[in-house]
Amino acid sequence: MKLSKSFGQIFLHDKKYVGKIIDALEIEGEVVVEIGPGSGIMTAKLIKKAKKLLCIEYDPRFYKLLNQRYKGHPIVEIIRADVLKFSLSKFKKKVVVFGNIPYHISNRLIHYLIENRKKIKRVYLTLQKEFADKLSASASTKAFSFLSCYLQYYASVMKLFDIPAGAFLPKPKVDSSFVKIDFYEKLPFLAKNEDFLFNLMRKAFMNRRKKITNSLPALKDKRMFLSSLGISPESRPQNLSVSDFVGLANKLLQLSPKK
Repeated sequence: MKLSKSFGQIFLHDKKYVGKIIDALEIEGEVVVEIGPGSGIMTAKLIKKAKKLLCIEYDPRFYKLLNQRYKGHPIVEIIRADVLKFSLSKFKKKVVVFGNIPYHISNRLIHYLIENRKKIKRVYLTLQKEFADKLSASASTKAFSFLSCYLQYYASVMKLFDIPAGAFLPKPKVDSSFVKIDFYEKLPFLAKNEDFLFNLMRKAFMNRRKKITNSLPALKDKRMFLSSLGISPESRPQNLSVSDFVGLANKLLQLSPKK
């Protein structure tokens, strides 16, 4: 079957990496939502480990193929839908999300997963390597960004291994990575106002090459204030950890005049 460029379809065909992914999954006894199963290469493997498997496929051709193959299967349900519009509210318990993601929806998918985090226990995704590096980056590294902070506020993120472009058909121009995202049951750092925190992070990373005292106008002439929080006034946004940003946001809110 000819793959669709508009859907960004590439499928993992290298058995070595199919095996590595399956071995890395912790899904025994779990309800698993598979995003974009395509021809069902991974689906056939997931069935052997999951308690229940829901496959969300947008391409009507693959939906028909999968529906015919798994019609009447006791644990498999095939759903034709755009995953970004799919509601997880039907699930009483948290699900595990798995997928080989079209590169062009990666950013929107991360936002979707965060918005639906209360229904998700864990996520396994195959992503473009550069994007995966951003998600899993640590403070003071080149890849550390607003997206790193935003996701890591809600979850621990681990890049499990890289996958070369040649493992996919058709072969993409870039390598990929397999990533594990575990949403926290209880947040390790609690912001008093999450909107304020994320706006602060965005503003800071818009001027990531400047010192934090220059990238955030609210911190101008506040060197002693930063030092009291354990943050060097010479720091740049990428030098601040998620906990640093949370502490900074909470303190700024505390000092702001009450309305």
